[in-house]
Amino acid sequence: MVFLSALIFALAVSMDGFGVGFAYGMRKIKIPLFSLLIICLSSAAAITLSMFFGGLVRNLFNPAFGERFGAGVIVLVGLYLIFQALAAPGNKKISDTQPYKVFRLNLSRLGIVIEVLRQPAKADFDRSGTINSWEAMVLGFALAMDALGAGFGAAVAGFRIWLTPVLVAVCKFLLVSAGVNLGKNASSKRLSGRFVSVLPGLILILIGIAKI
Repeated sequence: MVFLSALIFALAVSMDGFGVGFAYGMRKIKIPLFSLLIICLSSAAAITLSMFFGGLVRNLFNPAFGERFGAGVIVLVGLYLIFQALAAPGNKKISDTQPYKVFRLNLSRLGIVIEVLRQPAKADFDRSGTINSWEAMVLGFALAMDALGAGFGAAVAGFRIWLTPVLVAVCKFLLVSAGVNLGKNASSKRLSGRFVSVLPGLILILIGIAKI
């Protein structure tokens, strides 16, 4: 049960990788295996960091309260993701230039990360048509930004810090790869994305409710 819960959680926070991978595939931008591994490890590292701090907070509460508090955080993150997906200008369509997920922060140092999520092709900074190691690292952390709150809540709720990031890395690898391959072979330039965009949030809400 512990493994299954962590796996479902990892799938939920990794689904954005599919949309971004699809966008890259449509634009014929290549992600070498090494760069893909960096993307996955960067996302896993970000989740590990957020879960570490969540674990520290968990120690401040008794186990029962901590689990409910963490579950509540996961539910709130799920609600936020749904609101974010529905409020985004491009929530109805996933195209080769704008995937279903938009994340905005008014922080200048994170500006490039914001652009990566809003228009994935911009992660190819040198316009070489291939994602190099540095670009992969930036993209990996960008894809993990929305999952930071969920990772924090998961740790407080009792998810295993040694298991969850590993599953996140594996799921990210599989979903990004699948997105790229489907994008390359897509016959249509657009894909309906309303349900896909809200699905991660719905899954997180269900996980949180199950933990309460």
